[in-house]
Formats: sequence, structure tokens, C-alpha cells
Amino acid sequence: MYGFMWLAAIVVFLLLEAASYQFICIWFSGGALGALIAFGLGASLNLQILIFFIVSALLLILTRPFVKKVVGSRRTKTNVESLPGKKAVVTERINNLEDKGKAKLDGMVWTARSSDDSVIEEGSTVSVVEVSGVKLIVKEEI
Repeated sequence: MYGFMWLAAIVVFLLLEAASYQFICIWFSGGALGALIAFGLGASLNLQILIFFIVSALLLILTRPFVKKVVGSRRTKTNVESLPGKKAVVTERINNLEDKGKAKLDGMVWTARSSDDSVIEEGSTVSVVEVSGVKLIVKEEI
């Protein structure tokens, strides 16, 4: 009877994992597999439960950082995240004190501010340092 319980737990955790794509339940299915093996070897229910928790915790601790690294490296940058480092052309003089300035980047005109509060003249080439809200924070190319 407990064997079917562990088998059902494996299936349920795998289905939950497939539905979430977040690597949340996969470790528990491994723990349930460990408990199922313990059941097959004749272990008591208490030992099976203990093995479930130990194997789940070990799998979580030992593999989660690796899985997060692999999955995180496949993440595609958003448009805004790809802008730092790109070059833009100042289309309106940038002056932080006057709260003025625009720069054209990839065919779009953005509100722009200087990263070091320097005045940057129209026609200058700048490099995007960061994006703050809907403003480009730029520095002049030398």
C-alpha cells in the first residue's frame, strides 16, 4: 500500500513540476523515489518518511544552485536590459540642471540625462550607462 503512495507522490510531484516550470517540486519526486526504494527494501513507514525528507533536502541543497545557474543563463534579456553599453547620438543638448536633453538610439528618441551631470552638446556620441524609468543615463564618448 505504501509503495503505491510513494509512486503516486512521484507522479504528482512530476506533474506539478511540469505545470510550474519553476523547479519547485522536482526534488520531492526524488525524495519520494528514495522512499519507494526504501519501501521495496522493507523499511518501516517512519524510515520511509525520514528518507523522503532527507533525500528531498539533499537534492534541494546540492542541485538547486546548479539548476538556477543553468536555467538563469538561458534567460533572454529584455529590450531595456540590452541598452547599457550601446551608442546613441544626442539630438537635444543634455543639461541635467535644466532637466533637458534627448538622444536617439536604435531609431528611437529617448529623454536623456548625463551620468556625471556634465553638459553634452547636440550631435555628440554618447554611451548608455543605464536606463532609469524612461530616461537614458549616458556619458559622453571621448
